[in-house]
Amino acid sequence: MGDIRSRMVSHPLMAHTVTSSFIAMLALTPTPALVPIIALISVIRLSSWAFVHRPGGFLFAVVQLLAISLAAGVAQLTPSLEALSTPTISLVVLSVISIATSAIALLAAFAACYVERIVSSQWATITIFPALWASAWGSISYVSSVGQLATWSPVVGLGPYWWIRQYLGQWGVNWIAAAWAGILSTLLGNWIVGTGETSHREDEPIISFLDDPEHGNEGTSIPRSGSSQSTSRSKETLAGLLILLMIPSYFFSSIPLPPFSDNTTPFTVGCVLPIPKYSGQRSGLPTLDDYIHDSRTLQASANIVIWPENAVRFASPAEKEDTFRELQLSKNMNKGKYWGISFEEYIPADLKGGVYKKGMKRNGFALLGSSGPPVLEYYKRHLVPIAESFPLVPGSEDPEMFTVELSAPKNYNKTDWAPAPKYTRPIPITTSICLDLASPSSFDHLESRPSLILAPANTWHIGVGLAMWEQAKARAEETGSTVVWCDGGDGGVSGVAGGGYDEFVQVGQGSWYKTIGVPYPFNEERTTFARLGQYGAFMTVWAIVGVGYAVEGFLKRDDPQAGNLVGGRSLLKISQLVSFLRSFGRGSKVQAGEERPLLE
Repeated sequence: MGDIRSRMVSHPLMAHTVTSSFIAMLALTPTPALVPIIALISVIRLSSWAFVHRPGGFLFAVVQLLAISLAAGVAQLTPSLEALSTPTISLVVLSVISIATSAIALLAAFAACYVERIVSSQWATITIFPALWASAWGSISYVSSVGQLATWSPVVGLGPYWWIRQYLGQWGVNWIAAAWAGILSTLLGNWIVGTGETSHREDEPIISFLDDPEHGNEGTSIPRSGSSQSTSRSKETLAGLLILLMIPSYFFSSIPLPPFSDNTTPFTVGCVLPIPKYSGQRSGLPTLDDYIHDSRTLQASANIVIWPENAVRFASPAEKEDTFRELQLSKNMNKGKYWGISFEEYIPADLKGGVYKKGMKRNGFALLGSSGPPVLEYYKRHLVPIAESFPLVPGSEDPEMFTVELSAPKNYNKTDWAPAPKYTRPIPITTSICLDLASPSSFDHLESRPSLILAPANTWHIGVGLAMWEQAKARAEETGSTVVWCDGGDGGVSGVAGGGYDEFVQVGQGSWYKTIGVPYPFNEERTTFARLGQYGAFMTVWAIVGVGYAVEGFLKRDDPQAGNLVGGRSLLKISQLVSFLRSFGRGSKVQAGEERPLLE
């Protein structure tokens, strides 16, 4: 162990680069998990402390950036190669995304280091990085066309923190990951340098930025921010908060509601994934007749059936309307049933708005009843860069809501089923299409909670399919809804997610249906995250910094010896990091590259 520590101290660039790139290969998969992401952030935090005040630190950071980017590219290479028309273009795009996301991660860590130098609060010091981290990725997901897919945000393995999505969305998950990483990186730093509780004076700071003319720091005078005791207590408080945040998971149910009970409404949903040739050999893409055949079969059991993204193609809106009318008039669609038709259509150049040109297409979804116009119509807003953004035009309208008035099943008395005068139970429904569900702001505009989100998709690789499945599940948990995910891509996964459901029903082709339990009476009140959105999450993560800072100042005023947030027994003994970090500010005398020890 001592030899490992000495190598990490004497060869910091090699140690940090190798470690971070190895962990990045495990963490930056299409479906990042919480624990590997925490480990990766911890190493980046250590690297920022080691390099930010070190001569040549910028070059060291660039080397680490390239190493992490390469590892991230390797982790996502297989699904990315098939994303675009040629592997070459796919590799170029993958490289750009990997470098950009890695740069954002390192910038957040290095920015936190600089901010920590000028704050006089230990609580602010340890909570600024989690707030910066969550804000960085939250902002990227808001402006990026691929949403959360271009972030280092954990989507699986959340453990006891799964419940936080309905309150803070992915911001909360990212904040928790960065907060644990801050604590873990301190422990790792202590282990590397072998410090102990009695290694230094009680009043010696963990990081010293005082003038040090001997080592070239003259003119860089930053006041000491507090004692190691107060630093330790602040970290103990943060660790205690993170532990407390595990407790609610024991009070929230993580299993689905029973479909048949006094407090639920049984509702059956179906996904139409026809197999064109039943001998097991595919003879091409499914035709309109294939979709009609399977839809008629499923509707005997399902209240709603949906078709996967781009199931059929129309040459014009007129052809689309004629097809919809034909489906209804030919008695294909039973009364009281709904078909969700996913389609691609050419847009007439004279369509309202006047911005379309001949040959432009759009990707849409329409929910049809047995008569009349579609009760829901929506056009995909987030297009896959290059692959879809050139041939397709994004939609501009937010998804709307439609309420299915569900009549009593045959074995129910209508007066027992629902009160007069309708004797029906309302099931509010909305929709979204594939990549749109990667954005956490997809349903910010809704004024009430949907019970179901109908989500057709068409992914090109099992890795992408799993990533989008997790994104759809995250949106369902954030809104307190259940998503019906119908993926028609090769190797795609389909099923019902959210509301306690987390396992897909189908892999690849094959139509299916599933009965779920919708709470009755249904609570249409939106979740905290749905009401406050990303702005509310932003204010919360920074309020943790500000409120703690204010409490810390109050304690200092009443008891100058109290230091920082104190009280209670230590939840976590955190040693000081003096030797490891003091050398970062040293140095007009620089040894070349790896030859310069980390802790001279």
